[in-house]
Amino acid sequence: MHLGEIVKTFLTRLAQSKPKRNPMNFKIAFKQTGADKKSTNNFHRTNTMSVSEEILPITVQLPIAYNGPANSQNREMHYTPEDLYLGALAGCFFTTFSVVSKNSNFAYEALDIQATGIMEEVEGVKMMSQVTLTVTLSISPEISDKLAFKILQIAEQRCPLANSVKTKIETKFILTHS
Repeated sequence: MHLGEIVKTFLTRLAQSKPKRNPMNFKIAFKQTGADKKSTNNFHRTNTMSVSEEILPITVQLPIAYNGPANSQNREMHYTPEDLYLGALAGCFFTTFSVVSKNSNFAYEALDIQATGIMEEVEGVKMMSQVTLTVTLSISPEISDKLAFKILQIAEQRCPLANSVKTKIETKFILTHS
């Protein structure tokens, strides 16, 4: 199948699926545990994020850069909101890529994503001003590099979380052949 046929197939399937979609609702809960409620140091308190009883909860803390708790190697003991933000953007790229590649009948070997972010003050407001996603896609030698880059670019353009934030997101694509 040529690149043009694959893109046409993807766009046709996408157009057919659009009217069927309803808004999706999401819900999470953040709660402090019993022992944590007793802490007198608010910087060292943690919260537990849960989605449902079937999914393991995640503990969230203040980054050590802001006096959050540190382990013996002076590293965070739990995830920070900044970690979760980077994870959400990387995870969104992954799931969007999964949909685009499936709808395009595009087979690949592996997809790895590294996310880095810059937290800084912009016009008096502290924010994650820039995120870089380094996406490494491993494909078989029979797959066209041009096709692989096209699929990656479509996923980048369609990622709903990336389209929802004001952070500047730079995406770097690396292709490897297995």
